[in-house]
Parts: sequence; structure tokens; C-alpha cells
Amino acid sequence: MKRSIFATLLLIFCVSSLFAKVNPQNLIYTNVYSTVLKENRDLRILLPSEFKDTYFSYPVIYLLDAESNFATGVEVLGFLMDNHFIPPHIVVGLPNTDRFRDMTPVDSVLNKTIFPSRGGADTFLKALETDIFPFVAKEYRGSSRRLVMGHNYSGLFVMHAFLSRPELFDRYMAFSPILWWNDTAILKDMDSFLTENSSLRKYLFMSFAKEAKNMLEACKELTKLMEKKAPKDLKWKYEWMPDEDHYSLYRKSLMRGMEIIFKDYKYPSVEDLAKGGVGSANGFLRDIMLNYGRNEKLPYSLLESVCLQLKQQEKYNEAIKFLTYTSVNYPERAEPYFYAGEIYEVTNKPKEAFKFYEAAHNKDKGRWDYEQKYLAIKKYLEELRNKEQNKIPH
Repeated sequence: MKRSIFATLLLIFCVSSLFAKVNPQNLIYTNVYSTVLKENRDLRILLPSEFKDTYFSYPVIYLLDAESNFATGVEVLGFLMDNHFIPPHIVVGLPNTDRFRDMTPVDSVLNKTIFPSRGGADTFLKALETDIFPFVAKEYRGSSRRLVMGHNYSGLFVMHAFLSRPELFDRYMAFSPILWWNDTAILKDMDSFLTENSSLRKYLFMSFAKEAKNMLEACKELTKLMEKKAPKDLKWKYEWMPDEDHYSLYRKSLMRGMEIIFKDYKYPSVEDLAKGGVGSANGFLRDIMLNYGRNEKLPYSLLESVCLQLKQQEKYNEAIKFLTYTSVNYPERAEPYFYAGEIYEVTNKPKEAFKFYEAAHNKDKGRWDYEQKYLAIKKYLEELRNKEQNKIPH
């Protein structure tokens, strides 16, 4: 039975969260003046761990409501990036100055008294485009690949951004968006948007918890609409989280959404690589280059596990191919040569076994077992040569 990577990730994260500390050297607190909003906006930024050792641009995650969600967000996202569940990103946290002004999309008469400064989402989108994006690009090498994520009212903002300015972001994550705003106008907007757009090469993840009745009804209507009208190239997914309430689902939604949106980035399993061979390893890395612009190689521990599994299954030809592939990628490692020696020894090819045992011994002369195996096969070959020489008549 296959276990969801989310379940595995949740277990790993919970176990290691006590030790998962964000490097303070990668955290930056700065601000930028918005010419659109006529105010200074604080920015909380997490840079990828590798940032100082590279020169290229990085995709950017824009994390809304950063005054309350940034600590949780960077803890989770830092863990996911450092463990190759998602590609390295710059995370930009955007604290609010007037949340209801910036996160709500239209002037809602219904909410006139409660939220007098409502309806400024389009202005805030303009501020992002005009002031924030160029600043992040210039100062921190942020690329034009962007993801925006928000919860509650900022989840509503994410949905509005998807419908009104889809060119600004590639990926959208909305956790319990306030769909009832302005008499569920977002549903009508979504209907019109999907009708007018037959192609949407975007990613959209939505999550909903144990919601109030009006919210739950709007969620169901939205998902039915998406199932009926979403174009084939729009990669979208919703998750019901009935064990969570409207305010508790943030961390779970973040982890689950990242798993879904970046599912093609996680490493292939040992079983898949053993089945697909070297071609599947190269295919995965080729897709990473095409989809994410990253020139990577699979970790040694994963390749070693594949080699050992093939060896254990006595698929010796496939194992030798993978061992060769592993030694090319990790020429400093002695183990692949030793494993190849074991395979050639068990298949009664002592001369080939000797070559690989000798290579393993030369690469790691501190390994007693490598030395003993090398000396044993060397002695065996000498005995064979002596026997052959004794058979030759003089």
C-alpha cells in the first residue's frame, strides 16, 4: 500500500520540528515605500539556504498576513526546501497595515459598517506589481515565477488575484477563503472567468475546514463549478479538512498544498528507480531542469539504496548499470566499487571482482573490510595462477 508523501512528511516534520530552526542569517527584515499605497510596507524575507553560493534568480512565495503567519510559514517552508520537497524559493512575508482594505476585492455594501475601509484588493495588487515585485527582483534576485498564499480574508484575496490578475502569479493557495464576501460574488466571478478562459496554465490549491453553514455551502458550490468548467490545463485541487476548524487548518493546508503543487519535484522512490533504471533517474532530472531550471543530481543515499535493492533481488545487470551511474555522479565514494566487486564475485568473475575491490580499497583505505576483501580476492587469483602454471608441461 502506498503511503501519501503528506503522511510521511507530517511524521518526519513532527519528529524533527524540535530541531528544525530557521537560520537567522537567512532572515531579513526590511521595508519598501509603496508609491501606490503611499505608505511604507514591512517585508519579512527568508532566503534559500544556498542563496549566498549561487548567482541565479529564485521563484518567490508571497505569504500574506505575515504578522501572524510568517513564523509558522518559514518553519514549514524552510523544512520543505531543505529536504527537497519543494524547490528553493525566496519567501516574502507581507504584514498588513489595513487588512480589510487590502484583502477584500470589492466595495461590499453588506459589510459597509463593519469594514469601512473595505474593497482595496485591486489597489494592493497594483502595489505588488509596481512596488514589491521590482524591489524583490532587484535586491534579492526574485524571478517572475511567483506563488501567493493566504488564509481567511487573505485567502479571498488569493482567489480574487487568480480571477482578476492571473498573470501576476503562477501558483495560488487559498486556505478557507471567505467566499461569502459580498453575497458570494466570487462564485459569479469564477463562473464568468472559467467561461471566458479555455486555457489556464496555472496551479490552484484550496482547502476548507469545518466551516459555518453559509461558508460550507459556498465551498461546495465553488468545487462543483470547478469540476464542471475548469480547463484541462488548470491544475487545481481542493481538500476538505473536517478535523480542522476555520482557524486551525493553516499548517496542515500549507504542507498538503505544497505536496500537491510540487509533487513532480520530490525525489522518485527506490522502487520506481529500481524498476525504471538509469533512464528513469535521468528522466526525473531532465524534468527538474525543464520545469524548474535546476541542474541537480539525485542524493547518494537514494542511489545507494537502489543499488542495494537490485543487488538483493539478484538483478545483477541492472545493479551494475546503476552502480556505474552512481560512481560517475559520486566518484569519491568507495561503496559502489565494493558492491560491484561483490556482484562479480558472486557471479564467478573473480578478475572483474578484483578490479573493483582494489578500487574500493584505494578510495577508502581506512575500511578494514574493504582491505580484507581486496587481499582475499588477490590471494585467490594468485592461487588460480599458480594452479594454471602447474598444469603447463615443461
